[in-house]
Amino acid sequence: MHAALVGVPYSGKTTMFAALSGIEPGAKEELVGVIKVPDARVDCLRSVFNPARTKYAEFVLHDFGAGGGRNETIPARVKNLIERMEMLVFVVRDFESAFSGDPRDPAAEYARLREEIILADFMTVEKRLEREAKERRNPPEIPVLKKIRARLEANEIPAVEELTGQELGQVSSYNLLTLKKRVAIVNKPEGETGIPPALSEMLAREKVPGFDVSGSLERELNDIAPAERRAFLESYGLRGTARDRLLAAAYETSGLISFLTVGPDEVRAWPIRSGMTAVEAAGKIHKDIARGFIRAETVPFDVFKKHGSEEACKEANAYRLVGKDYVVRDGDIMEFRFNV
Repeated sequence: MHAALVGVPYSGKTTMFAALSGIEPGAKEELVGVIKVPDARVDCLRSVFNPARTKYAEFVLHDFGAGGGRNETIPARVKNLIERMEMLVFVVRDFESAFSGDPRDPAAEYARLREEIILADFMTVEKRLEREAKERRNPPEIPVLKKIRARLEANEIPAVEELTGQELGQVSSYNLLTLKKRVAIVNKPEGETGIPPALSEMLAREKVPGFDVSGSLERELNDIAPAERRAFLESYGLRGTARDRLLAAAYETSGLISFLTVGPDEVRAWPIRSGMTAVEAAGKIHKDIARGFIRAETVPFDVFKKHGSEEACKEANAYRLVGKDYVVRDGDIMEFRFNV
């Protein structure tokens, strides 16, 4: 999954990128940090198979530094860059800043970001509908765009649940920002915790997961030995890192699960959307596997762990043969049989 950090000037967005990715910012238009998603199941299977390679699921975080004016929330150049992302991570300031002329008001900053993506999408949709009024070709996405425009005109984020899978597919090429998954991070001073009630209500109303974190404090973790980080966090009353909380929020709001593939060459976690079938999961590995799909052999990770090896699982008849329509579950260990 690819996600973009989005924030108003002086929100601490770049500091947050460094804290989350472990990469210090440089003079680049785009910063990219690849975060490996911790997975105890992969760790366990690696110890069993001792593979040549181990691949965890990855969460790719982008920070775009394309310049805009002091009062520009999302400059046009940045908008063009974040359109290709799957998720937007809003960073809102909840600390006093000597550089910003705005007061400390995270709810207002979130509302500002929210209104910016609504306006950007409204302009995109309105432009397309105006062109259609002249061309009169009536492509299938026009009714969907009109439905979305009605929500945007009311200053509302379109509810994805109100659109069918077919409708979402019809407008997917427009890369609308309001249809992307969102997570909110409240950037706090060291020693302060909690999301202000006004912002908490806004997030709950739109079902956007959010959490508070001190970007400057979390950035210090990058210079601390991993074995000492837990004690460091606990000294501030924190249970987990911002990175862990972001990954948990991203997986939850996106409905992501992971299936696993194993062997002497590689143990790997493959993130997919919950509800995907075996043949769709096969396509995540390679389109030829999906095209030539015959069947899949699968065993839940917990069952594999109980028996301890492939041989023991087979002796216990723990593996199942499943077809194309089998709905993959989180932690399924899968081997695909195909012919191309």
